[in-house]
Amino acid sequence: MKQITLLFLSLAVLPSAAQSESRDSLALRADSLMLRDSLAVSDSLLLHEVTVTAQRPLVKQEADRISYDVKNDEESKTTTVIEMLKKVPYVTVDGQNNITVKGSSNFKIYKNGRPNKSFSGNAKDILAAIPASSVKRIEVITEPGAKYDAEGLDGILNIVMDGDMRLAGFVGNARAGLAMNGNHHASLWGTVQTGRLTLSPSYGIQRQSGSSSTSHNDHLLNYTTSGNTYRYHNDHRNPGFAQWGGVEASYELDTLNLLTASVNAWSYNVRLENEVMASLTDPAGLTLYSFGRHSLNHSRQSYVDMDGHVDYQHLTHRKGEALNVSYLISTTRTHTRSVTAYTDIVNQPAYSRMDELNRNHFTEHTLQLDWTRPTWENQTLETGAKYILRRNNSNASQDNDEQRVMTSAFRHTTQVAALYAQYRLKTGRLSLIGGLRYEYSRLSARFKDGTGSDFARQLNDWVPSLTASWRITDAHTLKLNYAMRINRPGISYLNPAVFRSPAEVTQGNPDLESSNQHNVTLTYSMTTPKLTLTAGPYLKVSANQLLTTKTVLDDVVYTGYANVGHYRDYGMTLYAQWKPLKQTTWMVNGRASQTRYENPPQALTNHRFTYSLYSQLTQKLPWKLQLQLAGGHNAGGVGQYSYMAGMWYYSFGLQRAFLKDDRMTVRLFAWNPVHYKWESYKTYYTRGDYTGVMLARYHATYYSLTVSVRIGSLNASVKKTNKTVSNDDLQGRK
Repeated sequence: MKQITLLFLSLAVLPSAAQSESRDSLALRADSLMLRDSLAVSDSLLLHEVTVTAQRPLVKQEADRISYDVKNDEESKTTTVIEMLKKVPYVTVDGQNNITVKGSSNFKIYKNGRPNKSFSGNAKDILAAIPASSVKRIEVITEPGAKYDAEGLDGILNIVMDGDMRLAGFVGNARAGLAMNGNHHASLWGTVQTGRLTLSPSYGIQRQSGSSSTSHNDHLLNYTTSGNTYRYHNDHRNPGFAQWGGVEASYELDTLNLLTASVNAWSYNVRLENEVMASLTDPAGLTLYSFGRHSLNHSRQSYVDMDGHVDYQHLTHRKGEALNVSYLISTTRTHTRSVTAYTDIVNQPAYSRMDELNRNHFTEHTLQLDWTRPTWENQTLETGAKYILRRNNSNASQDNDEQRVMTSAFRHTTQVAALYAQYRLKTGRLSLIGGLRYEYSRLSARFKDGTGSDFARQLNDWVPSLTASWRITDAHTLKLNYAMRINRPGISYLNPAVFRSPAEVTQGNPDLESSNQHNVTLTYSMTTPKLTLTAGPYLKVSANQLLTTKTVLDDVVYTGYANVGHYRDYGMTLYAQWKPLKQTTWMVNGRASQTRYENPPQALTNHRFTYSLYSQLTQKLPWKLQLQLAGGHNAGGVGQYSYMAGMWYYSFGLQRAFLKDDRMTVRLFAWNPVHYKWESYKTYYTRGDYTGVMLARYHATYYSLTVSVRIGSLNASVKKTNKTVSNDDLQGRK
C-alpha cells in the first residue's frame, strides 16, 4: 500500500505531458507491486474445488403469460407433449387426454407463435404423438391482449419448438413407442442449417387399434312430458391411422431482414364401427319400439388439415422497433360416410338401411401487418391491422333404403377487418399493458340448392383489455387483468342441414351471432430456489353465450344452437413446484370452480362445484435412473342440462439414459396398472325435457415402452419473426 501511495504522489507532481506519456508504465508497475504483495500474503492459503449448483425454475411468470421450461425437464427426453401439459399451470389433462385451460375447452394452440389449426382441432391426438424432446417451452397466454384476435378464449397454448443457437450442422431426434393396447407410434424431427438458411422438417405416424378405441355407452333417459323411457346401448370402435408432418424454414437476408415460411399438415383415416341396441318403453314397461343398428364396412371418416405461413420481418436501427408482414392460408377437408343397417325392428323405423354423407370444406386467407416501436424509456407502442377471408362449404345428403330424404348445399363466408393499438409501460416495479381492438365483420350465407334463404349480416365490436403487474420483490409478483373476448360461430354451428335418426334430429342455425365474454383474473406468483408458486382467483361472465339447445317433441330430441346463454364461472387456480431435496421434485397443479348456466327461453338454471388435481413426484436414482409417480382427479364438468362426475387416475414411469452424452433414453410407463380393466364415468341429465344418466366405459389400464435417440450435435433453430398471423375467434369449426 505504501508503494501505491508513492506512485500517485509522483503522478501528481509530473508535468502534464510527461504524466500522459508515463501513465501506462506507472499503472503496470502499480499492478505488479499489488500482485507481489497479494502473493506474499496468500502463500499459505490453498483453494479447494468448489461446486456451485442452482435450480433453474421451470415456470416463468410474465405480464401476459406463464411458461413452462420443457427443455430443462428431464422427463421430456422420452415422453410426449401431452404428458408435459399436465405440469403446466392452468392446464388440465384428464384420463382420456382431453385438455382444458383454466377449466375450459375453449382455447387455441399455437406453434412457434403462429396459430396451428391441426394442433387446435386434434389436440388430444397429435400432442400425444409429438415428442416432448422437440419442444423448448410451453406458454399459456392467459391474458391475450389487443394484438390478438378478439376470440372468446380462456387461453392460448403456444408450443415453442426447441433450439435457440445458430450453428452449422444437423441435429435430429427419432422416437418410437408401443403399448400393450395395440397403439404404436413413431416420429422423426430434425434441424439442419447451412449458411443463412435453416430448415426443420418433421414427420410422425400413429396407429390407433380397435381395442384401444373401444368404448361402451349406456343411456337411460326419462322423457318428462310422456313419462316414457328411452334406453340406448352403443359399442363403439375407431381403428385407423393418423399422420402429421411439416417443414419450417428461415432465411436471413441480412442483419435487419428475416424471411420465414412453414407448411404443416395433419390427417387421419378411421373406420366408424358402431353396434347399437335401442328401445322406447311406456311407464308400464311395454315396448313402444325397439331396433338394433350396426355400421357397415363403408362407414369411414377422413380428415385433412393443412396450413402455410409466410412471414417477413424488418428491424430498424432503433432498438426494439420492428415491422412484420404475415400471410396465412389454411384449409380443412372432412369427409364422413356412415352406412347403417337396422335389424330386429319393432314399430320403428320404417326403413332397414340409412346412408349419410357429409363433406365440409374450409378455406381461410389472412393478411396481417404489425408495427412495434419503443417510444420513451420503458414504453412501447404496438399497433397493426388484419384482414381475414373465410369460406365454409358443406354438402350433405341422407338416403333411407336408397331413397333420398335430405340434401343440403350450403356456403358461408366471413370477412373480418381489424385494427388494434396496445401500449406497454414499465416504471419501477409496476408494468402496465393497455389495449383496444376494433373488429368489423361481415357474415353471409348462400343456399345453393334453394333449401334456405340467403342472408348477410354486419357486426361491429370494440374489445378493450388491461393488465397491471406489480413486482412486490424479486421473488413475489401480483397481477390483475381484464379482457373482453368474442366468439363467432363456425360451420358446424351454422350448417342448416337436418340429420335425422329415430330418436334425434340435429340442425345448425345460420342466424347465429357473435357472443361476448368478460374475464377478470388476479394472480400471485412466487419464485424461490426451491419453491415456485402461482395462485389466484378468476371470474368469467357472458350474457349471450352460444348454447347447444335440446328440446323433446313426441319423444324425439331436437338439437340446435342459439345465442341465449347466461354464463358465470368463478374459482381459484393453483400451481406449485417444490424441491425439498437435491434429487427430489414434487409438483401439484389444480383448480376449483363454481360454474352456473342459465337458459332463459327454457327457464333452466344449472350450477355445480367442480375441481381438478394433478400431482407428480420425481425422484432421481443411481445409475441414471429416474422415477415418476403421478396421480390426479379430473374435474368432470357441468352444462346447462347435465353434469359429469370426475374420475381418479394414477401412473408410474421409470426411465434411464444410455450411450455417450445420454443420447438414448428408454422409458417404461404404466397407467392405472392395479385397476379394473374398464374405467367408467357417468353423466347425469338433471335439467330440460328429459332426465337420466349416461354411463361410459373405456380401457383403463395400459403399459408402454418408448425409446428416444438423439442424432447429431447441432443446437440450431428456425429463426422466428416477432409477429405473425393469429386467428382464434372461431368456435365450432371442426
